[in-house]
Amino acid sequence: MAERNDGVGRGLLRGSAVSVAVRLIDLPSRYGFHLIVAARLGVAQAGDFYIVFSLMTLLAGLGRIGVDKAITREVAVACAENRPGDVRRIVWRGYLWILCASVLVAATLALAAAPLAARVLGKPELAYPILLGALAIVPQNLSTAAGGALAGLKRIGFSQMIYSWLWPALFCGITWLMPSGVTNTVMLIAACFAAAAVIGTLLVLRFAGRAEPGKPGARPAPLLRPGLSLFTLELTQLAISSVPALILGMTTDSARVGLFAVSWRVALLTNVLVSGVAAMAAPTFAGLHAVGDRAGLAQAARHAVLLGLALTAGPVLAMLAAPELLLGFLGDGFSDGATTLRILALGQFGAACFTALPELLGMTGHLADLRRVNVVAMMVLLTSCAVLSHFWLNDGAALAITLAILVNGAGAAIAARRALGIVPWRASCTSAS
Repeated sequence: MAERNDGVGRGLLRGSAVSVAVRLIDLPSRYGFHLIVAARLGVAQAGDFYIVFSLMTLLAGLGRIGVDKAITREVAVACAENRPGDVRRIVWRGYLWILCASVLVAATLALAAAPLAARVLGKPELAYPILLGALAIVPQNLSTAAGGALAGLKRIGFSQMIYSWLWPALFCGITWLMPSGVTNTVMLIAACFAAAAVIGTLLVLRFAGRAEPGKPGARPAPLLRPGLSLFTLELTQLAISSVPALILGMTTDSARVGLFAVSWRVALLTNVLVSGVAAMAAPTFAGLHAVGDRAGLAQAARHAVLLGLALTAGPVLAMLAAPELLLGFLGDGFSDGATTLRILALGQFGAACFTALPELLGMTGHLADLRRVNVVAMMVLLTSCAVLSHFWLNDGAALAITLAILVNGAGAAIAARRALGIVPWRASCTSAS
């Protein structure tokens, strides 16, 4: 058993190395995306853009309703149980759920664009960019469905390409062909999402194999119900990523939003590394749980946390030591967000201390625990952001994010200990209550 667990750890490390190596491509593409946006739009227009971008990113999650995560889980389980004929059936049913939900959300946002911009945000000039952002939701979510399927198939490099870096890389490559401006930027993002969706779907067709005719007694894996439970994890992540910018947009000027949003995007570059580890760990957790390997789960969780900490230590130190320098690369005026970046960097290091633990709960079926943790984190985020941003503006929003991240991670760690007997900083399990 010890040799098997060591094999699990080595396999996770190798897979995570591949995932993180691929995600390193995300650093120049994602950093380049935000660099170009900041350089071409300036502080105030960048603030307007990130209000729209945060809104379309947050609502896109409602169009996925967690089904992409459920696809990852069910495909990984089907592979672990040697049911290759079920894989395509799981994937295409997931695509259908996501397509229907995404069209509904996109249509709702498109119809609400004008009153939302004028009455809620107090920025009527953003109505047309919000409308265009609504149209981008469908291709964005279809690309995410493809990424989820590829992750379940353990095609991690391709999954991370579709999930993360392909669309910003395309944006960086062709943005110079279009005039600057918030509207043109949103249009180009929509086109890049569409390209990523097409490429991702072709890759799924390549790797999923052919679905065999339905066998007697075969039971299709449920997707919507587990997807909705897993969606609480994604909703919390989306809220942490997007809600503070929207709250700031309703309470202060676009320049303050721009300082916060750009600092937050720089801090999130660290999350690229942590999420790369989590992306590899998630299907590993699902497979180990399916075969009842509790010791393997503990080993995998430990390796995920240690790797997350090792990868984030250097970037976090750089953000703490020289935030003005990092933000200064983005253009004039952005270095005023140095304190904001320092606060956010501390939050990202806190997130690394709990790498992949929310995914551990979701992939092992402890969905009620996951929901409770995420609901508490969401309440902390909304309350603290509304209060702290009122007093300290962009710095207050950064404090709210950091607090919510720590609550979410610590809650997942406590739940993993109670439900699974897993303490991620140990190599073995304890007795679950």
